Amino acid sequence: MKNSILKISAIVLLSMQTISCKYLEADEYLHEVNNLNDIWTQRVDIRKAWAACYGHIPNYTDMVNTWPFNTNNDEGHAGRDNYRNLIFAQGKFNADDVLYNYWGHFYRAVRTCNLFLENYKKANDKLLVPGEVEGYAADARFLRAYYYSQMLQLYGPFPIVDKTIDYSNTEALPTNRNTEEECVNFIISELDKCIATLPENERILAAEAGRPSKEAAMALKATVLLWDASPLVNGNPDYNGFKDSKGRNYFSTTADPDKWRKAAEAAKAVIDLGKFELYTVPANAGYVTVPLGNFPGNDVAWPNGPAGIDPYRSFKGLFSGGKSYWNKEAIWMVSLGNQRSNLSVLGFPRNYNNGEGAIMTAMVSGTQKLVDAFFMNNGRTIDEEDRALYNDVGISDNGDAYYISGNGKEAHTPIITGFKLSNVNAKVPSRVLNREARFYATMGFIGKGYVQNNGTLYYADYKANALDGFLQSDRPSTRSGYPIVKWVAEDDVSAYGSSDKPYHVLRLAEIYLAYAEALNEFDPGNADVLKYLNLVRFRAGLPGYTADSKEVIRERIKRERHVEFAFEGKRYFDSRRWKDAGKSARDNWGNSLGMGGLVYGCNYLAPDGSFYDRAVIDGYIFRPKNYFLPIPFQEVANHWGTMTQNPGW
Repeated sequence: MKNSILKISAIVLLSMQTISCKYLEADEYLHEVNNLNDIWTQRVDIRKAWAACYGHIPNYTDMVNTWPFNTNNDEGHAGRDNYRNLIFAQGKFNADDVLYNYWGHFYRAVRTCNLFLENYKKANDKLLVPGEVEGYAADARFLRAYYYSQMLQLYGPFPIVDKTIDYSNTEALPTNRNTEEECVNFIISELDKCIATLPENERILAAEAGRPSKEAAMALKATVLLWDASPLVNGNPDYNGFKDSKGRNYFSTTADPDKWRKAAEAAKAVIDLGKFELYTVPANAGYVTVPLGNFPGNDVAWPNGPAGIDPYRSFKGLFSGGKSYWNKEAIWMVSLGNQRSNLSVLGFPRNYNNGEGAIMTAMVSGTQKLVDAFFMNNGRTIDEEDRALYNDVGISDNGDAYYISGNGKEAHTPIITGFKLSNVNAKVPSRVLNREARFYATMGFIGKGYVQNNGTLYYADYKANALDGFLQSDRPSTRSGYPIVKWVAEDDVSAYGSSDKPYHVLRLAEIYLAYAEALNEFDPGNADVLKYLNLVRFRAGLPGYTADSKEVIRERIKRERHVEFAFEGKRYFDSRRWKDAGKSARDNWGNSLGMGGLVYGCNYLAPDGSFYDRAVIDGYIFRPKNYFLPIPFQEVANHWGTMTQNPGW
């Protein structure tokens, strides 16, 4: 895909840069295509139009300027005060200044797909092989459904536009929003068509890897149905007064528990294909595996327990690229502009390789709330191990005999640290000791060592006025003290990455946890709930859960999703669909239970050892109206009386 589809789509989109953002207006390039019927007959041109359908996939790897939801609110914090993702998290936007206009963006995407679906049958080039153009059309239909699924989660109900618009008939303009039920039914019906027409995953050519498959359509269907079953949109009384001009409720006023069953069945259908499996690396495959935490069952072999695999390299391999780039956990991955560098620079200190990535590194870092969410290496929470296995204060002097040990060169640990060195810059916080494998595969910290391109070790120092830390000149800095190393490989020797980095839109772990969540809601106690929840736990090197109440299991699933999918764009949508985003209460550590409130990290303004203290670094805003983004005011004003704005805006 990155060598063919997106390369072409990038060229096509260059000609669309100056288009009006009004969502019902035509794209200039494809308006020309629509009028010049010859353009639809030639293979080279039909492929350009097909590629243009892909060209509207947001660049999820640009977490500052393009897609802030991967690191938004309780997951991440921006490295400069003027970054748009930080302004967004602080609630400084409204319908007049939306900061990110996905409404217009996705409607342009929908129009591109509509144009293709209306014209692809004109293709008659002899170079086209039988079924080729129909395959392109199936892709366009999937992408249209995907774009609409994104709109559904960002804005709620939308006007369904399934054909290009006749502007001469103003009365027929689709400016009335459909109900949430109608939107979901449309998306699901389109995905069912895709399931029937898209090729199976193994039949997609290597040169076009990344094209949607039948299995991707099935997985997307499961996630849409999970959204539809969730408390935000399934009988939420907060929206009982939200109606269209005809008095119809946009959302159902009563919860339908059967929606959980539909979501569970859709997820189980993907699982039952037997084509995907959690990515694992066997233990002791040329190296000594970091020992598992001390807990009952740590000697039970995978997949019934965590033994026999290396949990760190199993999770790390999903994201670090190289030989594990393609694996059986991936259901749908995309390759986007500057993807390798966008993802790699998140994890490196600013002065790595003598400042190689100084203007790009430290653009976003993880919050203390996310760090606190990761489990200890025995599977328990930091609350359960407070002042025992977990220590929130101080600097490490003794390590933990697991990932933080010695100078980092011992064979049993892939994490480089130098806490025993006399160099104070190599000291690590006590709170990073004894943590689970996913923590070390996802989060960096002060004192973490990096191999530079000249073979020397560089220890990150994020204290104020240090080469990697906060400077009054407001250069990008890792303000929380926790860089994002999820896409950094052990053998990377460049801040921009030494190998291509994958970006998963859909992977099997999400389907496992979606199935467990939905099943727990309508059939609590079903053995499959713990089976698939625990598979994700086992792969992380943690003990499985035992049976408990529906409410307890629900919270456990939420926490697993929080840490498993950190920075993968799931948390922002999860917290909203659960109606957790608006919570104002705090946990035992001061973290807000919602997406607003105080934001904690290390004390990035401190130039000395007090940097290691837990400190407030910012404050985010989340109001009830933030559950859905505002439709840009100009779109509402242009269709006053018919286009309904979201509540509160």
